[in-house]
Amino acid sequence: MRVATYMAPTKNGKLEVAVTKFPGRVGGELANINRWRGQMGVPTIDATGLEATIQRFSTPGFDGYETRIESDKGVMLASAVFEQASDQTWFVRVTAKDAAEADEIQAAVFGMGRSVLDGKK
Repeated sequence: MRVATYMAPTKNGKLEVAVTKFPGRVGGELANINRWRGQMGVPTIDATGLEATIQRFSTPGFDGYETRIESDKGVMLASAVFEQASDQTWFVRVTAKDAAEADEIQAAVFGMGRSVLDGKK
């Protein structure tokens, strides 16, 4: 399912950025967010809490979201883009060791997720 692995440079070294692709919506937004929250050791949320934890974006034929999950384990940055024509979801995900490191790469990681939109126009 992994399409690519990138090494993102930071002041303290490099972080692994994973790009994956799955068929369909892969369980849905809430399930994905809660799986990632579990990986980071933070409580799950319900459907009413979902919108407060994601930022949505879209263009014709695509819709997506970004999230930042902070915990004592670090900071996960994740972007998901659903491509309607092929019925598949692309994910770009990285876990930084702390908020400062996440701040350093967040724009690039989220930009990489949104680049799926640009490459398919």
